[in-house]
Amino acid sequence: MKIDRIIEEARVVANKYGLHLVEVDRTENIVSLKLLIDSEFFIQIYENNGKNKLNLALVFKKKRLYGYDSERSNCHFHPFDNPESPVFVDERKTVGEFVQESVEFLEKNGLL
Repeated sequence: MKIDRIIEEARVVANKYGLHLVEVDRTENIVSLKLLIDSEFFIQIYENNGKNKLNLALVFKKKRLYGYDSERSNCHFHPFDNPESPVFVDERKTVGEFVQESVEFLEKNGLL
């Protein structure tokens, strides 16, 4: 089941970066997870198997700082410098790639 795969991927990434994994919601085809970075930052992971959809967001105080969304072959990201404007791309990111980019951004900017 794909839901189990994304949960396991999130668990591995959480262990690698010392994050706390929280399962927010799960159904047969949908899972919503959070990787808690600290009291103000978290990474939201949402997967919908029925739509082949994966949404990832770095969130600070309920506001997206960076995001990556994919549904089937339609992929786009929301860059750090302008998270409200999507930039369309051809490839799908993994949870690991997204978390690595997010952690690097936070460290580079002295936020972590």
